Amino acid sequence: MLNKLVCLFLLCGLAACAPANSVTTTIGLMEPPVVYQSGGIDPFPATLPPDRQIPYATQRVPALVDGVVTYTDAPETALRVGHVDVTISGKDGSLQISDSLLPAQDRNTALFVDVGEIHEAGPLAASRHPVADPTLFGPDAAAADRAFAARINRQLAATKGGNLVIYVHGVRSDFSNPVLAAAELQHFAGYRNVFSAFAWPANSSLISYLQDTEEATGSAFLFRRYIQFLAAETNAKRIHIVAHSAGTRLVTEAIGQFGLEYSRASNQQIKRELKLGKVILIGSDASPERIGTYLIDGADRIVDELTIYTSTRDRALRLSDALFGLGGRLGQTTTTALPDYVQAWLESFDDLYIIDVTDAEASNAANGHGYLRGSPWVSSDIVTSINFDLTPAERGLVRAPVGPGWVFPPDYPSKLRSAVRRADPSLVR
Repeated sequence: MLNKLVCLFLLCGLAACAPANSVTTTIGLMEPPVVYQSGGIDPFPATLPPDRQIPYATQRVPALVDGVVTYTDAPETALRVGHVDVTISGKDGSLQISDSLLPAQDRNTALFVDVGEIHEAGPLAASRHPVADPTLFGPDAAAADRAFAARINRQLAATKGGNLVIYVHGVRSDFSNPVLAAAELQHFAGYRNVFSAFAWPANSSLISYLQDTEEATGSAFLFRRYIQFLAAETNAKRIHIVAHSAGTRLVTEAIGQFGLEYSRASNQQIKRELKLGKVILIGSDASPERIGTYLIDGADRIVDELTIYTSTRDRALRLSDALFGLGGRLGQTTTTALPDYVQAWLESFDDLYIIDVTDAEASNAANGHGYLRGSPWVSSDIVTSINFDLTPAERGLVRAPVGPGWVFPPDYPSKLRSAVRRADPSLVR
């Protein structure tokens, strides 16, 4: 028991799933994806979309601090939705957008991502359920739903891709965390799609890891309601999800529940009613066995594609594994050969990709758990997958020598650049 308590406190120190200090609303802009760093590829349109605010949904209780709306760590009984002002600029407020494609050391000035004013549309009527606080909803509760959906539809209409991408954070995160991450990903994806934040009620304290893992699983119910609302009320072509760490528990739980709910539905009905495209799990602090049962129950029919990024260098997941004692976490690379029947079963899925980031540049960032922001190779792989719907082989990855997965070869950046030039010649400058 003592060893597990030690692991818990170490884990809280290592598994900082926030892109920076979890109480700040400003972070330094991450290193650009490597696909842009040698020049020649510019992801940005000639005119940036006029509305670059980040849509959000949160299950956090709101509060007023010095007259400014914010959200606490306490869980709410329904979702609240709105948009957040986010700026990417230098300290003087200016931005030469091409500077953001340079490595940080080569930029003319340091660049920052800042969360500004929160504009809440209101509680989401579509998230109402029998034990939700009835005082949250007024006589025209659906007005917030209509306004929120209309705003997203205007944003989608101004993009080239027309898809919605939801970022789901991990533990030790406040409301700003997923907003900052969504803003960075949207920027480096060239504003091709609309990125949104889902802020479940994780705690920003160091000793709340076990509570957060419970909250993540419990938030899956309202996350499902949110997905169904977006699919029905917005014009998103597809809804993609990028989830990190314990946020992958929330997402996979929701997909597993959808698998049971739609067990008798046709594939066409599922695509029409849920619109779920790519689901990307990064540093997943979930049980592989549990995810396996979701797949057995039909979760693979719920999404177009499921990608699981793994690593042998993720120290946070090592400690989580020691704490739970379940024989590995989903985001850990399998270092021993799988039984032939398990490998054959995994390879039977045309839409399941397992990608080992161990050999990717800077995959050891933030104790090996922060490679989404820290590794320009991994961020390149993610934004390229979302933007152009390329398979791992088309992006330049190669099959792992052992097991069903994919790995990063030494010439990955040049292969990826060639793939992007073929996918969209208009980006070549």
